[in-house]
Amino acid sequence: MTLVSPHRGFLLERLEGSTGTMSWWSGRLIRMRDQLEDLSDAAESAQELPGVGQAVTAVRKDAGELITAVVSDSEEAGLLARVLQDYSDAFDRHARRANDMVEEIETAHARWSQLYDDAVGAARTAAAITAAAPQLLVDALSGAADEAAADRDLAWRELSELWAEYETYRAGWDTAYDDALAALAGAGSASLSPQERRLLVDLLGADCPAEVLRLWQEHPEAHADLIAAHPDIIGNLDGIPYDARAEANRARLDDLLKTEPPGERRDDLEAILRALLVEGTPRPALISFDPDGSEQVTAAIAHGDLATASDISTLLPGMNGDVHDLQGWGEAARALNRDVGPGSATVVWFGYDTPGLTEEPAMGRAKDGAAALASYLDGLRVLAPDADVNVVAHSYGSTTAALAIGSRADGFGVNTFIAVGSAGFPNADGIAENLTNGQPPRVYATLSEDDAVARIGRGTSFVHSVVPEHLDGVTVFDSDGGVDRDGDSLPAASGHDAFGPGAYLQPGSESFYNVTEIIRTGEPGTQRQGEGSTKGFWDASH
Repeated sequence: MTLVSPHRGFLLERLEGSTGTMSWWSGRLIRMRDQLEDLSDAAESAQELPGVGQAVTAVRKDAGELITAVVSDSEEAGLLARVLQDYSDAFDRHARRANDMVEEIETAHARWSQLYDDAVGAARTAAAITAAAPQLLVDALSGAADEAAADRDLAWRELSELWAEYETYRAGWDTAYDDALAALAGAGSASLSPQERRLLVDLLGADCPAEVLRLWQEHPEAHADLIAAHPDIIGNLDGIPYDARAEANRARLDDLLKTEPPGERRDDLEAILRALLVEGTPRPALISFDPDGSEQVTAAIAHGDLATASDISTLLPGMNGDVHDLQGWGEAARALNRDVGPGSATVVWFGYDTPGLTEEPAMGRAKDGAAALASYLDGLRVLAPDADVNVVAHSYGSTTAALAIGSRADGFGVNTFIAVGSAGFPNADGIAENLTNGQPPRVYATLSEDDAVARIGRGTSFVHSVVPEHLDGVTVFDSDGGVDRDGDSLPAASGHDAFGPGAYLQPGSESFYNVTEIIRTGEPGTQRQGEGSTKGFWDASH
């Protein structure tokens, strides 16, 4: 049972944080600041080189440019170090003590609940005594009822005192969190007015996308300045309308490409740009973009108008997916919009670090990805409350999506969840139940008879080995070849790939045809093992 404090409404929960990790990073940032300052000193010395000539002049010019770049980075490293250490200290003072009280409050609440029930029972027993009962029995039962009520009231006072102490620690932690946000928001915000900085802090501290949207809509005069000052925040904050996010992210991408040197990161940025430059009306929109927040560059691109769409689908990649695949997935997204019909928009969501081969059997990448996906879905439902929301997930992406969508009974408002070539749903308690409880989302799954990779993924994991095709309530559809409503042949998925010839989401394939029909009508478009179906290696005989 979820417990809530009686006065401030705090949930009784353990607050997450590692003071050791925060202090370690603070120390690393301090060392980085010191090294940058040493580099700046060396550059200043280079500016004072004696002599004349083109080479000496070039060295002085380069040294000046280096100083300009290093000073900003040094100041940022110092700020982050201070904020992290201050927050670490506050976590020790407040959050750690609040965490220490959780079990004590749960025990005290259970004791009070039992004494409350005992007092109710004793009062009912005393009230049931008739006037004909012996006075001695009446007095005994009345005394027992009074004693039970006194025990109940004492337990409530003790519980209330614990709650008051817990609330004090939680409030202190909340204040420290807000102070950290204010310090970070203030950095690089010299162009913002005090009111705009306050709005930025409020946006960062908002509890949900709905609150973010409310704050954003209440201050239209601040939009342009906030986008210009902090495109990294505005472009990725769930609840901000997608047109504003796309504007911020595209401007940030263009700015980075002006200065990013050759290398892997530049290759990633150019891959995102290529995916945005395809033809179409409206043009693809970069609704999230984070080049620095995780091991991979992450991004999400919308194809179609999210503001007016009646059907919004989200495509999730699996193992080894990265932003270089955005263009191929974008082709599938545009074909999906075309086949579903007017009112369809599709997001290609590369918003998490996908696992490599050695990470695939574990749930680490799925847990991080599920948290990001859940926030995205929460924001999508706020910004498009009347649209049907569909999630189409491939391979390990279906593991990630199942964890996110199945973590709440309402499925974050998702209407349809389609798993293709699933690496297995999580074994976590309640996930399968929430996905198959008879409420949205409706779940669909397919597995090609020629897909050995998905079978290996399920078979080698102890934590995501649930076979979606075997769950009650899941509609299974074919991907082994068939015919469409006009009798035209639909090729089979010949392996595990998501896009490209022989892939699950290759336009014109049986699997893709069924996905579009499910989104259009709620049912697959072909019969299982119907006309045109082929037998793969992993059929029943194998």
